[in-house]
This record gives sequence, structure tokens and C-alpha cells, in this order.
Amino acid sequence: MKCLRQRPLLSGLALLVLAGLAGALAISIQPGWPTTLLGPTSHDDGISQPTSVAFSSEEPAQPTTPIWALTSATPSPSTAVPDPTFTPAATPTPCPPGQVVAGRYTSAIAGDMRYRIYLPPCYGLDGRVYPAVYLFAGNIHDETAWEGYGIVAAAEAAIQAGEIPPLLLIMSDGGWIANNTSGGPGSFEAVVLNDLIPAVEQDYCAWADAAGRALGGLSRGGYWSLMIAFRQPELFVSVGGHSAALIDSYAGPDLNPQYTALSNDLGDLRIYLDIGERDWLRPQVQKLHEDMTAAGITHTWTLNPGEHADDYWTSHVNDYIRWYAVAWPSDRQHYPVCSP
Repeated sequence: MKCLRQRPLLSGLALLVLAGLAGALAISIQPGWPTTLLGPTSHDDGISQPTSVAFSSEEPAQPTTPIWALTSATPSPSTAVPDPTFTPAATPTPCPPGQVVAGRYTSAIAGDMRYRIYLPPCYGLDGRVYPAVYLFAGNIHDETAWEGYGIVAAAEAAIQAGEIPPLLLIMSDGGWIANNTSGGPGSFEAVVLNDLIPAVEQDYCAWADAAGRALGGLSRGGYWSLMIAFRQPELFVSVGGHSAALIDSYAGPDLNPQYTALSNDLGDLRIYLDIGERDWLRPQVQKLHEDMTAAGITHTWTLNPGEHADDYWTSHVNDYIRWYAVAWPSDRQHYPVCSP
């Protein structure tokens, strides 16, 4: 018979005490357990949520990442989240200043012809047409004369200051045909109407309508501007004769502005006449003014100090450009769209 070694037995009370101590020790060392078993828990998103803890032998569940943070790592509470970077609006491109461009066109009766055209600031950017002033100079001048007298500088300054609407200035050379013809078919009149104006309106955003065209000229060019506009008033809104040389002995009553101003219906054509007090061409121009006044034809008449000389026109180009510009609206939205 085998002898069995007996082990001492603990009392039930002792066993209960030992079990309680073991449980307490297990609870105090369990990793990851909160010290508060039921209550609000603060999260990084600032929202308080009730939390209950289940006593289990499993490892505590890991916190769930919010769906709005899946695209990047969740910053720790001590890391500041930078504000969105402010990107300033792009600076508008400065409006380019006006410029003068040399141009050429071909006439069936005059051959190759030259002109210079002033394009105003921001030309072409709004997609609309521009009113145009066609300017003719004297019989000893070329297409550079008006620019030399300062009309381009005067226009640029007035447009930049917002005092007149943007416009085109077309300064044409008359060539031999302007000095050797008086009007009608085969003359400079035909060159202007059939070649120059169509060429400009084809190549540039020039307003191709009577409301958008004006003619102006000085000395012999003044004769041509008045002659053409008085014979074709339906094609223009304004005409200026500055120190006009109304002395063409070859111009008959159907051509000479001193006659056509009275014999033709000029409609609503705006007319400007000016001359110097000591200008040797004053008698003819003043008579035209007096005859038009007697006939009740509305026009602007200005008798200035001065002679038939460069300094006279230089001192009045600012007056001229402002008078032409009055016919046109300042709001660009009122102009037709430029056809490509």
C-alpha cells in the first residue's frame, strides 16, 4: 500500500482573501485600461462621448480613425493645424499705351499709297469697333504731318485721362493725285472712298458706318475733307476744315465746297470751320461761313489769332480732337462688335 503525502489545506476564508488580492493586483496592472470606468472621454475632434469599459481578458480595442482624417495622418493634440494659405488675385495686365503703325494700300488709279494709323490704348482687347477720323494734310506734307503737329499726343493724353473715347486716327498721304485733281472719278476723292477707307475698315476694327467716320484736313487737305463730305454727307458723321484752301480754280460748282455746302442736303453732318485772323486764305473760308449762316446750316465757326503756319495747327490740335470726339459715346458697350 502506497503512502500518500498529504498537503496542508487552506481554509475557505484564506482562499477567499487570496483570490481577492489576486484580482485586485490583476486589475491594477492591466495595460490600457482607463482609471474611470464610466464617463466622458475627450477626443481630438472636441466631441465628448460616453465610454463604457467591459472587463475582459482581451486586449483593449484601438481607437478608430475618423473618416475625415483618412487622407492624412491625424496630428497629435499638441500640433497646430496651419490655416489655409491665402492666394491673392492675379494683378490685371496693364493696358498697353496707344501706338502709331505705318500702313500701305494699293489704289487702282494712284498706285501704292501710304498712311499712318494711331491705335488707342487697349486697342482690340474688348472686341469692339472704334470710331475713326481720317485726316489729310497740305500739298507740301505727307502722312507724318498731323503726327508732327501733335494730334496723336493730344489724343493719347485725352483718352488716358478719360476725357474722350478711344478712337482711331488715320493720317493719309495725298501724293500726286491730291495735288493734281479736284474731285469726282479718277481723283483723290475716289481714292479715299474706294481704296483708303475700305482698306482701313478691312484691316482694323474701324467702325464701318457713317456714325463712326469723320473727315478732317488742313490747308489743301481741308479742301478735300469738305469737298468729299459735302458731296457724300450720308457717309460721315463729322467733317472739319482747318485753314481750308478753298482756291481750286478747276473745281466747278458740283465739286467746290463753297457751292456744294449750299446746294446739297447735308442732313445732320457736323461741320467745323476754323482759320487764323491773318491767314491769307481767310476770305474764302469766311465767305463759306457767312453763306452757311445765311442759309441756316448749322456749323461751328472759329476765328483764331494766327497765320497759315505750323504753329497755328500745333496750338489747336487739342481743340480739333475734342470736337471730333464729341460725336461718339464714351461707354464702349455702345459700340458694335468687331468682325474678325
